[in-house]
Amino acid sequence: MRVPLWLILIAAILITTLSCASKSAADQMWMGDAAMKQGNWDQAIVDYQKALELNPSMPDLNQRLATAYNNRGKARVESKDYKPALDDLNKAVNLNARLAEAYNNRAWAYNGTGDYAAAIADLNKALELKYDPAAVQKGLAMVYNNQGKALVIKQLYDEAIQSLNQSVNLDPNLADAYSNRGWALDKIRDWDRAIVDLNRAIRLDPKLAFAYNNRGWAYYEKALYDASLPDLNKAIELDPKMPEAFMNRGILYILTDKKDLAIADFKKALELTTDPVIVEQAKKNITIATDGGGYILER
Repeated sequence: MRVPLWLILIAAILITTLSCASKSAADQMWMGDAAMKQGNWDQAIVDYQKALELNPSMPDLNQRLATAYNNRGKARVESKDYKPALDDLNKAVNLNARLAEAYNNRAWAYNGTGDYAAAIADLNKALELKYDPAAVQKGLAMVYNNQGKALVIKQLYDEAIQSLNQSVNLDPNLADAYSNRGWALDKIRDWDRAIVDLNRAIRLDPKLAFAYNNRGWAYYEKALYDASLPDLNKAIELDPKMPEAFMNRGILYILTDKKDLAIADFKKALELTTDPVIVEQAKKNITIATDGGGYILER
């Protein structure tokens, strides 16, 4: 039986069209690869997307596009452009759910937005996928530390201490975590444990001004004034723009009958911040230092 000529012509056209499409998709993928090597993530994404449109079943294309989104997302995290970074990294993990680096990078985007629970979940996923376990463990310690600090600010001290316990367990050399846990213990008036943590923080990082400030206050609360003043002086030396240290030293100066020095410190705190709590306390304490009388000093 003879095949009609028109059918042969249609088949030839279809074969040619499919061949051209496949070739064009391959060309687009090659262009994407070249853009990736140059670090041009935007162009790589455009090229890979065009290749997908031309041939959705082309092998490895989704993985390459996922890597391009991951790389652009990472660059955006490094630029602290967190929302667009999350958009990219969501696309990366949707295209390739086994791309461990994308979970790691997305964790830092979440960390940047303050979504610490999501960051911790992504870092644990990166660990599950065997992505640089040592680096991820240190990353988890840092995120737990950031979460703990945020919880102290929210006055959720018990929860903060739990997060900071996780942090120091994961990285026993993270000075900031000991400093923040000392701060949380300070807030619940557990001065002895606070001092232990703040000592450890300062041993690990002798330039941690915040730790000197909080240890100085803990010493003050324990009536160890001779130990308190050097710590508060050191905090101000290391960070002359920390209003809390001037406030604390001013309170110590009032107690030790150095009212002129106290007033100067409270005025300096007012220069350094617009925080309404500190502003109100500084103004009240200036009045106290000026007029005297019965009062309860506020920190």
